[in-house]
Amino acid sequence: MGKRSSRAVFSFFSFLKQSINDLLGDENGYAENPKIDIESLSKSVGIKDVQYVSKEKIWEKYPYAHAYIDLDALIIYVREDVNPEKKRFAIAHELFHLKFLLTNNDGTALKIAARRGNTWKKENAGSEEAEGEDIADFFAANLLVPTERFVQWEDKTDEEIAHVFGVEQECIKNRRDEIENEIRLLASKMKPCPIDQFVDPAVKLDVEAYLKELNS
Repeated sequence: MGKRSSRAVFSFFSFLKQSINDLLGDENGYAENPKIDIESLSKSVGIKDVQYVSKEKIWEKYPYAHAYIDLDALIIYVREDVNPEKKRFAIAHELFHLKFLLTNNDGTALKIAARRGNTWKKENAGSEEAEGEDIADFFAANLLVPTERFVQWEDKTDEEIAHVFGVEQECIKNRRDEIENEIRLLASKMKPCPIDQFVDPAVKLDVEAYLKELNS
């Protein structure tokens, strides 16, 4: 994306995170099985059906696409020949297009939006549409691998985490980097507070006695 002010980046990031939290609802946070049921989630927010079709059927409309959403029929079409992880990611990507309707130059809503592949994005690098696809991919990765769930698995290998979340290892590698940046961004917005706002100066803390009692 082009250069943005830190305030604009933080606002946009917060907006996307809140949107994901709203979508996940009670599914956010701790879960023994962290894998998001992306098909059920998509249907809970208005998608009528998810259909797996041939590459040719999709490429008739969008060359190199993995999936597209028909916003009139509320159907997501996904390539049947890609691996399960790509299918899940494509559905999550299309939910971005459902939640944030793209518009034509005249302000009317686009009726169909596609999840483009890397080949298309390289050929169209720098365009507003390619930038929008990058944002949709970021949204999909955050939806399938929420920060609150990832941190419970971060000491595992990328392969192990990818398996339990149902995504490709590349997605986990990217999420590690994104979460580091997320923490850095949030920390930059925190203002230091005097300790006396949190600690009653009339209370004397005997740290040595506390640790002795804790370890006894």
